[in-house]
Amino acid sequence: MANERENSPSYFDVVICGGGLSGLLLARQLRQQVPDVSVAVIERTTRPLPDACHKVGESSVELGCQYMESLGLGQYMLDRQLVKLGLRFFPGGGKQPLHERTEIGPCAEPIVKSYQMDRGRLENDLRDFNEADGVELIEGCKVTTIELTQNQTDPAATPGEHRVDYEGDTSGSLRARWVVDATGRQALLRKRMKSTRGSPHTANASWFRIEGRVGPNDMVDANQTEWYDRPEAAERWRSTNHFMGPGYWAWLIPLSTGMTSVGLVLHEELHDKQVVAGIDNTMAFLREHEPHLAKAIEGHEVRDFLCLGNYSHQVARAWSPDRWALVGEAGAFVDPLYSPGTDYIAFANMFTTELIRRDFAGEEWHAQCTHLNYLYRALVSGAIDLFRQSAPVYGHPSAMVTKVYWDNLSYWSFTCHLSQQGIHKLSPDDYQPYGEVGTRLAELGNYIQNWLRHWALLAPEEQEPRFFGAPHFPSVHIDAHMKVGDKMTLEETLEYMRMRLTQIEQAAVEIVLRTLVKVGPEIGKQLIEATDLHKWNLEIPAERVETEMLRGQARRMRMSIMARDAERSLGRIERHERANEALALLNQSATAASSAAS
Repeated sequence: MANERENSPSYFDVVICGGGLSGLLLARQLRQQVPDVSVAVIERTTRPLPDACHKVGESSVELGCQYMESLGLGQYMLDRQLVKLGLRFFPGGGKQPLHERTEIGPCAEPIVKSYQMDRGRLENDLRDFNEADGVELIEGCKVTTIELTQNQTDPAATPGEHRVDYEGDTSGSLRARWVVDATGRQALLRKRMKSTRGSPHTANASWFRIEGRVGPNDMVDANQTEWYDRPEAAERWRSTNHFMGPGYWAWLIPLSTGMTSVGLVLHEELHDKQVVAGIDNTMAFLREHEPHLAKAIEGHEVRDFLCLGNYSHQVARAWSPDRWALVGEAGAFVDPLYSPGTDYIAFANMFTTELIRRDFAGEEWHAQCTHLNYLYRALVSGAIDLFRQSAPVYGHPSAMVTKVYWDNLSYWSFTCHLSQQGIHKLSPDDYQPYGEVGTRLAELGNYIQNWLRHWALLAPEEQEPRFFGAPHFPSVHIDAHMKVGDKMTLEETLEYMRMRLTQIEQAAVEIVLRTLVKVGPEIGKQLIEATDLHKWNLEIPAERVETEMLRGQARRMRMSIMARDAERSLGRIERHERANEALALLNQSATAASSAAS
């Protein structure tokens, strides 16, 4: 039965500070999944937000989109947003015409959908949906003070009240059992609780919107028939398009309202952060490094401009037994490459909802709070590791093709299923076997990222006009992508993850073999030594190495499933004239690994 304080108009079970995408989606999720809980959202902007509202996070991928679909937004996204044609990459540097560069992208419409999101339109509509669902929206007001009741460590004790003060179009105070910081980079609670942690990934970004629609085909003459004959050529504009070179990448993202988002990301390892300080600096960089992109966008009116320095950050704690939580950028932020922002909104919101559900149901939630903090930090750290070593890879077409191959398979095989199958609801003990899979994937992924980095540094290569399907059809990748849309039991999920882990370890073997065959023994020896291959705990079967020393039908007849998959997806290996000598180096690495183990 509700007590007197819960009947007070200034009391809410959950107060969400910030009504951007993370806060609005969390409010919707709470009303749907914990319907007895009262929710208020305090947001400083008022409706209507303009179309193409200038916010981080216009591109999304499978995990985040499935999260939104789980909240009943699937048909809405089809009707009001733009269905995305996956991620598309043009690595290696932009001095050459676009049709002479390597292209990596989907060769068919993705089965599991993702979307390009006009954030102004989306957040306007979410506010309307939330209001209809009974969420109290306090607009035109900023949060000025959050007074926390702390040291609520006894689960049996009566919960204390937090107080949130706000001012703006109106002023007032709310009392709450739970407070959620969704204030983005303002990060009121994260900064106050000294929970910000640095990231080993140092990069800077600028971005702006232009009137009209610009896509890759606007940079290529109509007489380039090979370019226009590639799969899904007419629909390239619907992809999130990445134009990449050493230490940088630029994006083009179409918005459903007809405008185009343009951005530039620089790794500080190779480029000074002053490059993103202003539209003139940004355009000057694009004219130098991506002249064909710069020419395509220069005739369009620029609507706005923003930049962010050193944008990647980790968080020490995002959930507290004192009943506060951090979601969205108020928690952690990784990188815009691969469009993972909505994924981490999904994780943080799901974790928050589960803890609040347990609290109000009288279930154990303090141990789960600790577990989810560890899990979230591990997920963020694993994602940061995908980018922090990659500056040279963006300028190396073959290494970037391989990176996309590896990263996609890992993402579709493990990360997406943590969300889709509700693994975060498991107790720490029950989660352990899934965590063992994730830990090995993270460890092996770090080795592969380091391998790709040193490959790019040790063996630079020229551009070639090649197209790589990502994912290629048919392939193990296609199977993994389609499986993302399936619901499985927990037992089926664990069996599936373990099966994919075996395949991913085999994919790591193929990446090592392919690289050595391509670069030869001198560079191969440097690569093996620079990446400590003998420490990978990776089984490279002697039979597989022997097979790679064969040619023609003798080789094809002995190739494994993953060897065939790698060749279909990454192309036939360009063999160094001393490829077999390079492969023989693996015997030395195996001997070193055996010595280290003993």
